[in-house]
Amino acid sequence: MPPLAGQQKTCAGPHEKTFDLNVIETKGLDLGMGLSFGAWTYNGRIPGPALEVCQGDVVTVHVHNKGTISHGFDTHAFRIDSRKYGPTAPGTTLTLTSTVETPGVYMYHCSAGPVTDLHIKSGLHGAMIVYPRDPLPPARELAVVEDAVYGKPDAQGLIPGTDPGRSQRNDEEFSMFNGRLDNAPVRVSPGDLVRLYFVNVGPGVASVHVVGSMFDRVSLGSTWVHDIQTYGVPAGSGAILEFHIPEAGVFPLVDHDKLAYLPYGLALNFDATASGPTPR
Repeated sequence: MPPLAGQQKTCAGPHEKTFDLNVIETKGLDLGMGLSFGAWTYNGRIPGPALEVCQGDVVTVHVHNKGTISHGFDTHAFRIDSRKYGPTAPGTTLTLTSTVETPGVYMYHCSAGPVTDLHIKSGLHGAMIVYPRDPLPPARELAVVEDAVYGKPDAQGLIPGTDPGRSQRNDEEFSMFNGRLDNAPVRVSPGDLVRLYFVNVGPGVASVHVVGSMFDRVSLGSTWVHDIQTYGVPAGSGAILEFHIPEAGVFPLVDHDKLAYLPYGLALNFDATASGPTPR
């Protein structure tokens, strides 16, 4: 995922924020490990870009449907008539505006009526971060989206699209962090505070755990809980998770309920082994 602007810069900006998302149906998006996926995407990637806003902002999202079928957009951060979320026909633009009042990290995804589940599982999802106005402690801030792919790769490693039957059964081929099977390590230093804006697309509850550390505090909304070893994030929800790097070493972020997918790269390593200052 591209680096976040972060709370300080986002909340210091204008109180009206506008985002443009292009729905692009790809022929084969690189997932790493020699695999690719015929994904439906926002802006040509899965997950879509992290949308960073601040509590009290007026947020406008323009969704330009450049696909061949109808698509839409639903963010869990908005409180509006659900009929406004679409779908919108190919070649048209859907515009949504709302004030965001509740801090947190929220899933956004396609809204396409009865076939919404298939569209979400085909790649049309991402994270919207609503930062609180009150400053948070300085930290390394990252967006992490856990999702899955439903389909068998061919001899060339291409998964041509989402298998509707497997999608209905929640029968994923594998799960991923941030749309990759081979995420590069995140460089950190001992003592760093890491703040994750985590969204679980599904299926199932993500049992989020950092090997070798513990969450100092976690929030699903406005309330924080403290000293958590593993935290469950339901499908369609998000959580803010904070932990410290206790010493030099490697600290993998995993889904403890999906450790069977470790051979497929379902881990994000926080690496505090390099000497010298951590790149910022």
